[in-house]
Formats: sequence, C-alpha cells, structure tokens
Amino acid sequence: MQLVFADRKSKRIRVVPETLEDLWVLERAVDRGDVVEGVVLRRVKREGERGPGRVFRVFVRVLVEDVAFHEYSGALRISGTVVEARPEEYVGKGRYQTVEIRKGTELTFEKKQWSEHVLDEIRKAVEESKRPTITIVSMDDEGALVCTLSQRLHRRGYVKNPRKGKRGEVQDFSEYYGQVLRFVSELEPDLVVVGSPGFFYEDFIRFAKSKGSAKRFVGVRVSLAGMKGVHEILANRLEDVVQNHRLSEILRYVQEFTARLAKGEPVAVGEEVEEYAVSGAVEVLLMHEEYFLKNRETARRILDAVRDGGGKILIVPKTFEPAYMVEKMGGVVAILRYR
Repeated sequence: MQLVFADRKSKRIRVVPETLEDLWVLERAVDRGDVVEGVVLRRVKREGERGPGRVFRVFVRVLVEDVAFHEYSGALRISGTVVEARPEEYVGKGRYQTVEIRKGTELTFEKKQWSEHVLDEIRKAVEESKRPTITIVSMDDEGALVCTLSQRLHRRGYVKNPRKGKRGEVQDFSEYYGQVLRFVSELEPDLVVVGSPGFFYEDFIRFAKSKGSAKRFVGVRVSLAGMKGVHEILANRLEDVVQNHRLSEILRYVQEFTARLAKGEPVAVGEEVEEYAVSGAVEVLLMHEEYFLKNRETARRILDAVRDGGGKILIVPKTFEPAYMVEKMGGVVAILRYR
C-alpha cells in the first residue's frame, strides 16, 4: 500500500493499493456515508451514429452506500449515489454508480467521520508491504502443506508424497522433495520457512540447495505437520525470522485469551466488550472482520475507545483458522487489564 496523503482537516485520504490484501484493508477503511473519487468509463452512441460508439472517461464523486471486496475478481467495488460528475452529461447526479478499485488504482476518499483507527490500519498495510514475501511449508513423510503469508494466511496447496505407501521400495524422497520445490518456486517467495517433525525440514532444505535454489530457507522443528504445524510456526517460530508479524500476534493473543478464559481471569466477550472498552479496561482487542463489516457503527465505537485507552487492536481475517473461536464468542473478544 502507498499512502499518498491523509489530511485530518479535510478528512481526505489518498492511497494506491498494491496487493489484494491492500484491497481487503480498504474494504474496512471506506464506510457508508464517505465520498469516494474515481474514474468510470461510459460508452456513448450519438443518434444516427454507426458502430459501437465512443468511450469517455468520466470523473465521479460517489456517496458510498455499499463496499465489497471481490477476491475472485481482484476488485474492490464501491457503490452509491453520484454527487458530482465531470462531464456531467455522461453520468448525471443522483445516478447509482459503482467505482471499481484494483491493484495499482489510485483511490481518494473523504471520510464522513475521521477515524484514527482507519489511518492506523492503512499505515500497517504500508509497513506490511515492506516485509519479505513468505512461504510456509509444513511437511512430513505423507505430504507437504504450502501456505503464503502476508496480512492473511493463504493455503496454496498440498503436495502428496508420490512414494508413500508403496511396498517393497527403499524410502527415496527425491521425487517428493522435487515436487515440493517446484511448487514453492512458482510462488516466488523471498523467504521459505520449512517446518516438520523429525528430519524432513533439514533434508528438504539440503535437497533444495543441492538443486541450486537461491531461495532463503529457514528450518524449524514442529510437533505436527499440516495446518497444525503452520499454526505452531506462526505462534512459536515465526518471530525468530520476521519480527512482529500480525498473524503471529493474533494467534498468540487468541491462545492467551483462551487460557485466561479457562482460568477465570479478566476477559470480555461479545456485547460486554464495548462497556469495558469505554472504561479503558481493554488491553488487547480481537475483532472478527465479519463482525466489523456487519456492525460498522458499533465496531467503530469499540475501536476508537480501545485506541483512546491505549489498547492493542487486532482485526482477525475470516480466512485465518483462529477466527472461528472469535466468531463463536460473538465476533469480538478482549483481554482486560482489570474487571
């Protein structure tokens, strides 16, 4: 994400999203009642004109009514009523219009109500863009789960050991390791973190280097392969490699919340979180992204109160497995300083 400017006086923010994750952040940054600026295309065919007509670029300012990130098409779609258009003859005021924002498309939006939390989230996205591209491989003799890590965790695929279960054969992992290495290389990571029980992570890294791979590899031992191994890497191993990654923080705080809840220590769940946020008692807030999107006004009040009270705020992506626990608890939970 590039932050071009943010002006509190005019309540205007201009950004350039560079990844799909940036569009995901902007889905939460733009609210109903904000005004976005963009360019739309209009095909105009004059009376008696032959052919498909001419395409005109029209600048519009749209009063936002709906915001939706469509990951499958790689677009953030912002819809609402046109309050200004240039030239107006092609898109009249009051018309319902959708502005599509994609990677590399500049977006300017004017907040109905200024929020420091929105600016914080955008700044975090700017910082995340400076981190290395990370691929996580969690493997054993059965197969390897491959994920990529950015602001969210993406499951990219599973490579099965083609020789597993074949009787009478000497254990030879070269074909298996070769398939994993090809899969990983296609993702073009800056860093590959390989975790496994036993010797597999060491063996695979030696194999990759013997094949001339110039990737940076880090190997760690985990108790289990698969997604449990990925979570173990995030919770206990990733900080050795990448400092202060958000998903690692989320997972650690989810585990801490669960432990405190079981012990009867100060935590808050669901509707009661807002009360504790207003009183300044929230130390760490975990909010499911779907809760935020469906309860924007309440969510903003909670987020602003936690920020004013000096608490840590973490929005939990719905694609991240620990989000299920937060969702079950009403979509928002908090670790408290006191109760």
